Amino acid sequence: MGAGMQAVLAMSYSITVSAAEILMTTLYQQLFAQKSLDEAMRLGRKELYNRQERKAYFNQKIRLEDWLLPVVYRREPVDFRLRLFTPEAEEAYWQEQADYYRFETPIYGFVGRDLEILKIERALLRRNILLVQGMGGTGKTTLLNYLREWWQKTQFVKEVFYFGYDEKAYTLEQIVFAIGQRVYGKYEVAQFQAMDLKVRVSKLVATLNSENYGLMLDNLESVTGQQLAIQHTLNPEEQEKLRDFLGRLVECKTKVVLGSRSRETWLDRVLNGAVYELRGLDEEARATLAEQILERQVQEPRKIERIRQSEDFKKLMKLLAGYPLAMQVVLGNLRRQSAAEILAGLDAADLNVDSGSQEKTASILKCVEYSHSNLSPEAQKLLVCLAPFSGFLFRPLLPSYAEQLQQLEPFQGYPFEQLDAAIAEAIAWGLLSPMDADNPQLLTIQPVFPYFLKTKLNGLDAGTREALWEGFKNYYRELAESYQQLMNSKEAQERQTGIIFCNWEYENLYNALNICLEKQESIGIYQCLDVYLNLTTNIQDRLELSKFVSERVENYSSESITADIAFEIAEVYLKLGNCYLKTQDYSSARSTYLQLLESLEKLQSLPDRERQLAIATTYHQLGSVAQELRQFEQANDYYQQALQIFIDFGDRFSQASTYFQLGRLAEEMGELEAAKANYLQDLQITAEFNDEQGLGISLRNLARFYQQTQDESILAAVASLFGATIEELKAAILSD
Repeated sequence: MGAGMQAVLAMSYSITVSAAEILMTTLYQQLFAQKSLDEAMRLGRKELYNRQERKAYFNQKIRLEDWLLPVVYRREPVDFRLRLFTPEAEEAYWQEQADYYRFETPIYGFVGRDLEILKIERALLRRNILLVQGMGGTGKTTLLNYLREWWQKTQFVKEVFYFGYDEKAYTLEQIVFAIGQRVYGKYEVAQFQAMDLKVRVSKLVATLNSENYGLMLDNLESVTGQQLAIQHTLNPEEQEKLRDFLGRLVECKTKVVLGSRSRETWLDRVLNGAVYELRGLDEEARATLAEQILERQVQEPRKIERIRQSEDFKKLMKLLAGYPLAMQVVLGNLRRQSAAEILAGLDAADLNVDSGSQEKTASILKCVEYSHSNLSPEAQKLLVCLAPFSGFLFRPLLPSYAEQLQQLEPFQGYPFEQLDAAIAEAIAWGLLSPMDADNPQLLTIQPVFPYFLKTKLNGLDAGTREALWEGFKNYYRELAESYQQLMNSKEAQERQTGIIFCNWEYENLYNALNICLEKQESIGIYQCLDVYLNLTTNIQDRLELSKFVSERVENYSSESITADIAFEIAEVYLKLGNCYLKTQDYSSARSTYLQLLESLEKLQSLPDRERQLAIATTYHQLGSVAQELRQFEQANDYYQQALQIFIDFGDRFSQASTYFQLGRLAEEMGELEAAKANYLQDLQITAEFNDEQGLGISLRNLARFYQQTQDESILAAVASLFGATIEELKAAILSD
């Protein structure tokens, strides 16, 4: 408004795409019907009110009252001065339509890319030349072809000239000839073609500088004749001519977009860093594409719904990261395999992940092979070491991974000092991508790249393969310990850092845990994942993880179970029971705790003190189950058994929580004096250990209990313990 606009339609909050579609369709229909802007907007809001269903992920429908969000800011009435077509205008319009490029919709439709289009257009408005770079399968060519039609429709440019080097090796003369045919009239073009090439280039540059056209050169990786590229190459002389031409178009009105799998370093001086990295589809778009693939490939509605609800399908979607070609090929296997079987096949490099086409743009393996083949031999050798990883890499810590591998005999001759350079090459070819521009150290892995590396790994000897998984496991054992320390920190920022990294690293940590379970070794990684799922309050995933691990450790041989592993196994069963308790599955919780008790009684590899304290903790949890079921006498018996063991073995800190539960139990039974005594015992112990969190819980509970009973002796006991007056405590209770 400050810049002089007469009217602005704006929304203060985000709205769904389906709401925008309803509003804008109605708005323009009413404007073309000669309604005023205010009236058209009123009818647009009314249509939103009448049609409240909005599309969410996976074609879910939600009802929203979003009709009030659009607001019109207006200086004065706006007259669009619309008129009917004159015969001449109508003829010109239909001639223009006939000449337009028409985008050929892919088999599953063109999905998403709204934000990418916005970013590309903004980049071109800042500087008129841009390289759109990404690995094969990201949908670069599809996006550029869509933009050809979109920019014509929206008048972002007057006309788009497209040259794809997967079709032929366009020389500068051919490009100039083709564009000249379109921009000059039939008389002028004859004169233009008669000129010397240098003169034609100068004239065309002047035209493109003064008119808002679009120029697209796609699949430029073919120009320099790189290995496995479609061999439509240009010799060095032609490359120089093309580079000079593009350089003369910098800062002109025509928008120039280049598409390639590589960074096209031969054009560095022209691009000057203007590169847009194209990645997978966003969350909503990938959900939409997945839905369309399932509808076409699986077809059965009930089966599709089961697939949608599957946790393995969610893992598969996360792994594919929204890369269109990978999604189309891999999800197509769901018509005959489950998501779990596909995940297992990807992990073992034993799955048909190709479309059957030998074309590099249609074959997912050819896409990866193309980029991989352009790496140096040293980089190819080193990057096989990334085969165990899924989804995420933290670049600064990879030297630590290399150190783990170097300790193993098969990797002692590997040039790990070149690992970072190999990572840089993989980034340049789109096999790895920075998660965001602000932090290039956080890398995502192109979804099919680990599968491809596993096929390469399978060609190595068994000793090397075994050593690689061993080094990967050892690396993540150390990382899990570090992440767990961060999440257990008292500093909020450190806890958040630990949570964020566990979220990124979850698949890698889980894969390393699987190796530990297969080798019947320590499962400390499980503790890290459990802490993460607990902090993120993901109780269902926490339950599933504990069930999975508890089933696997049942296969451990007696020789494998050391004292440390025995304690870890006991922790798994205890946490499994706790998950059942939190989900109110009291029957499963009780049976799990009783099974744990039986195991602990027989477990001689665990030192007696640790074993007895684990038994006490289990009794405490059995008391909680009985209390929830209002089996008060049984709950009291379990709590008393737990308390006695804690006292016998001098674990005073653990006594606090049992006293607290005994207090709750007594209060529920109406035994207020017993409740008070137990609550005060709990407070005494938490104060001794300066347990801030426990102390806060104890004091709040006692304040509640005092308000209920008005027992002044409670305040007297608390005042004595903390050196406060009863009046101060009363004031604190009233103010809280």
